[in-house]
Amino acid sequence: MVRRSLRTKLAALGATGVMALGTGVLAASPAEAAVACPYEYFCAYPQPGYGGTPIMVRNCNDVRYVPWTGGNGSWINNQTPGTRARFVLTGERPDAYTYGAYSAVAGGVDWNSVLYIDPC
Repeated sequence: MVRRSLRTKLAALGATGVMALGTGVLAASPAEAAVACPYEYFCAYPQPGYGGTPIMVRNCNDVRYVPWTGGNGSWINNQTPGTRARFVLTGERPDAYTYGAYSAVAGGVDWNSVLYIDPC
């Protein structure tokens, strides 16, 4: 299932750096989400398709530094329904937000643009 693009949603919020979040939102089945990212967690992956060792964050304001460089990561937002994660971006750009849970981006996330992740 493909939802309205992040580019469209963030443009409506006046945000920039859309490529930091990915190029599309993909919904995985609940079984796939349980394996890749437990319920109530936001998970960021250094590789596309939810590959590599993830950063997994559950508690609000447990801000995590993003150590990866590269432009093709992924993420899963499997937090409680509607919760949005915040990406603190490099430079003077405003923060960017994910869709509310449950949502996922399988590839195209530019981790070079993201300094920190705040899950909610």
